[in-house]
Amino acid sequence: MGGVRRVAIETARASTGEPSVESPKIDPAPLNVVRMTPPVEATLRILLNSVPYLIGAAVVRQPAVGDAVEAQVGRMPWLHDRRLLTLQLPDDSLPANRAILLDWPVPYQAEWVGVPPRLLISRLVTQDRTVGVLLGTLISRDQVSAGAREALDLSCELIAAAVGSDSLATLSAPSAVEEPRRLVVVPDEPMREPESSLVIAMPTESEPVLDPKDEQDERDRQVVDEVARALDELTDARSIGRVLRDAVTAIAGVDGFSVALFNSVRREVAYRYKVVGSDPDSAEMGRQAIDDGPDCYAARHDRRWHGFVREIGVRGPEGVEARKISVLQYPLIAADEIFGVATLQIFGDTGFSDHATRLVLRVIEVSSDRLAAVRRAARFQPSLSPQESAAAAVLPPVAAAPFPVPADPSTEAPTTDQILNDLVTNCGEIGLPTTFMVGVDPAAGLLRGELISSSPAARELDYALGISAGRFTIELSDRYNAIARACREGRIVTSPTLEELVHPLRDADGAATLERLVQGGRSTIIPISVSGDVVGALVVGPMSDEPGFSTVVKVRDLVNDTASRLAEAWRTKP
Repeated sequence: MGGVRRVAIETARASTGEPSVESPKIDPAPLNVVRMTPPVEATLRILLNSVPYLIGAAVVRQPAVGDAVEAQVGRMPWLHDRRLLTLQLPDDSLPANRAILLDWPVPYQAEWVGVPPRLLISRLVTQDRTVGVLLGTLISRDQVSAGAREALDLSCELIAAAVGSDSLATLSAPSAVEEPRRLVVVPDEPMREPESSLVIAMPTESEPVLDPKDEQDERDRQVVDEVARALDELTDARSIGRVLRDAVTAIAGVDGFSVALFNSVRREVAYRYKVVGSDPDSAEMGRQAIDDGPDCYAARHDRRWHGFVREIGVRGPEGVEARKISVLQYPLIAADEIFGVATLQIFGDTGFSDHATRLVLRVIEVSSDRLAAVRRAARFQPSLSPQESAAAAVLPPVAAAPFPVPADPSTEAPTTDQILNDLVTNCGEIGLPTTFMVGVDPAAGLLRGELISSSPAARELDYALGISAGRFTIELSDRYNAIARACREGRIVTSPTLEELVHPLRDADGAATLERLVQGGRSTIIPISVSGDVVGALVVGPMSDEPGFSTVVKVRDLVNDTASRLAEAWRTKP
């Protein structure tokens, strides 16, 4: 109560005519200091202990008669600012019981030492009525953490309930005011009833207040349900593509969207629904094709999505200039079969937010079975015969088979990951404990880490470079990297030092340190070619001694066998 007492003394000085050194120009209105109730005081002190850098808080009654302070703890320089003490807040000015931070100037008559503080302010609402304002002093420019934000919002709810119940009791009881030691000056007119013309847009206090994360989850669920309802009666790929286009545009604000469905026999795209924006740059983005066929990186790997950045040339007033585009591709999967790819593009290299990426994934998953059904029925355009049964085209794979026959695991075709894991395992069986694999991403022009063996040296290398986590990326055009050179030229390349493998991810000193850690730096890179295209490379090493000729021949035979198995798997399972 020390801050409130200081404010009251200043009021007394002004009323008696005693000059004030700090604020010679201020003639404050009568101050009504309301007794601090225990629940409000306790909540304010808990709030100060829960929120870092919060050094003061106060509650101001609304509507106020003159200046009215309910409670104050800590340092609150803004209690001298009559603009805040007599603030009349319309509903749309501040959210109910939610704290916001403002760069509000500190009054010049307040003593302050340290960094300029920020004003924390919240409109306190209970029973559809604004009962007060929470003011706080925050001495930090950092963002408020999620835990501190939850503590703030909960404190606002509790303080609003306490102040509201006390205000209702005050309004219903007869007005009896005493004047203790002339520190409190009470106006002659009675306290006005609060205005009832305010329309509260927020939920009433009787309704449960959802956590912001729960509210976001509920909104996301509504979006997914809305997309599912819109797809109920659609029986062709173009109509489904239009619904997905509208959904992803609302979620991620894309500049380009496409859905490619693969041919069930040949390794090619059977149908592609593609839309771009109306501006010239988007039209140019649509003219410069992106790989979304069966051989693209997203379709060849069992990952939920694949993101990268590409560049296109856009003709402008000063000639052709490069524009970067963030690309996000989702494999379309049904019955363990990748039958297509959905592609999102947006100008810039900042990529897509994590929330938008996951929400679009849920929308794509909702539509996958329906897209797979229209692809099997080859219904890419709207049907011209409405008499045909819509159910025949939209039956999911399980319902389409009236007598399902359990598949024999021994006859199932191996996946790409199983084939590549077999190659790494076979290398360990012939005495090569340290090997790893990279894949070629032609659309992004990169080599990406894929698999690594399980030896102790390989684990150290993986921990340092992130090969199995996909953090190991090398530009395919890098002239000094041995792996990139082997993939570009399609030939076996040997590397005497680890620096040639990790350039430019590590400098010479870092590569030398890593070489000592894994106890060797000699490596042999063997490219993996499928149907004439290099799709990756196997790196034998690093190791202390270069493998002999017979060992290299054995590894080359293993790589050739892996390439044949990949070609067969991709031919039978697009």
